[in-house]
Amino acid sequence: MARHHPRTVIRRDHPRRTRIVRGLLLAFLAAVLVGAYGLGHRTGSISRVPLDDGNDAFRNRISELETRAELDKQALNTLMESLANSRGVITELEGELAFYREVMAPEQRAEGVRLRLPRFSPTADPLRWRYELVVQQGKPTENRFIGELKLRLVGSVHNQPEIFELANLDERLAGEPLPINFRYFQRFEGEVLLPPGFTPQRVEIDVVVRKPKTDRVSVAHDWSELMVYTL
Repeated sequence: MARHHPRTVIRRDHPRRTRIVRGLLLAFLAAVLVGAYGLGHRTGSISRVPLDDGNDAFRNRISELETRAELDKQALNTLMESLANSRGVITELEGELAFYREVMAPEQRAEGVRLRLPRFSPTADPLRWRYELVVQQGKPTENRFIGELKLRLVGSVHNQPEIFELANLDERLAGEPLPINFRYFQRFEGEVLLPPGFTPQRVEIDVVVRKPKTDRVSVAHDWSELMVYTL
């Protein structure tokens, strides 16, 4: 029986050439990858399309509406302030009209002059008060009244009785009484600075008329009757 002898194949191995071939293959693959990346990046850059989903338009619209709302709010505030001022002016004019109607009312009164109820209003300074005095004709006449008005505040300082003249409490009067010179009525307005610790209790007023004929009118009121707390 014949025996089978295996064939021996001898191959030549060139280690240097193998390394070179492997290096070339790796370089080729690297070049292919770099080229593909660059091509893809360039293609993506060229084909990039801006994304616009309408948000910019909505934001612009919202900004426009907010601006309009703010302007409307400012206009409304201005209108409300104007209306408030108008109401104040109307109320003041109505008060003046009522005052003039009362002054010129043709009702029968005694001849000579009469004093309306004085008014004292507080200020931010607890010692300083605004006052308003009105002297007017009694029975309607065309005569002119000339004279002077004196006012005194009667009260106490630390439980001690004290009397202060208006002429000395209102610095604008410089110690002089209020001069009277009117045909229908005359209004006096000013401020008094009360001495520290002084508590008013009563107000006394004397009107001395020299023309058209000599006359004198004196009135007195409790301080609590004359205080008006509407500034």
